[in-house]
Amino acid sequence: MIKMKRSKIPDFLKDNKKTWTDSFINGSTFTWHNKQKELLKLLKNMTSSHCAFCDDVLVPKGSDIGEIEHFRPKSKFKHLAFAWANLYPICRSCNGTKGVWFNKLLLRPDEKDFCFSDWFRIDPSTFELKPVKIGNPNWKRAEITIKLYGLNAKKTTRRQFEYDKIIINQYINKDHQPFRFMN
Repeated sequence: MIKMKRSKIPDFLKDNKKTWTDSFINGSTFTWHNKQKELLKLLKNMTSSHCAFCDDVLVPKGSDIGEIEHFRPKSKFKHLAFAWANLYPICRSCNGTKGVWFNKLLLRPDEKDFCFSDWFRIDPSTFELKPVKIGNPNWKRAEITIKLYGLNAKKTTRRQFEYDKIIINQYINKDHQPFRFMN
């Protein structure tokens, strides 16, 4: 999960939230009222165009690629369908895995004092996310978040790839350059 600092609610959402919510609660089909692209762009700006949950890049940056996550699913929490604090940028994989599931223990990337390393560690042998249990009496929150968003499904290969890039860059940037590059 990537730390997310939530920006101010956009005016179009603030101005229309009650009307749109009432309409949805009263049986209208859910719609973003032609504001999905604009809303997604604002959400992606808060995560540097990354999925708020798995940290994968929503490419190309600046595009309208990605999805909008209803942290509390709109099918079960209709009154929160347009609540700014309930919306996150998300990749298709995480969104499809979570679907309409919800657990009140799920971690939110915009929680006050959220820090990835307080909740998660990466197993160096499998590149799976694991909950930090030592010193964290609430570690079950991380475990539930990993499970509901599928943070280990289809993600370990990407983590290993990113890790390998870091290791290679560290080696390249050391003073141990091949002799042919030395004076």
